[in-house]
Amino acid sequence: MQVADIISLVANVGFPVTLCFILIKYVLQNVNDKLNNMNNVLQVLSQEIKSLDEKVHEVKAVEQADSKKG
Repeated sequence: MQVADIISLVANVGFPVTLCFILIKYVLQNVNDKLNNMNNVLQVLSQEIKSLDEKVHEVKAVEQADSKKG
């Protein structure tokens, strides 16, 4: 947002309304950034959980094979 745009908004709708627009834009951008970051973290966490789940199944398969031999 350019300075001329801000001045135009203040002249047309007033300072409080312009300030609300600027704050809403700022808050929405920050929320969007945080949600994107959270999404990335959740994807990594999901991959780690799947990896651990596969390891648990492998260990159980080995234990079952050992119990059948013994």
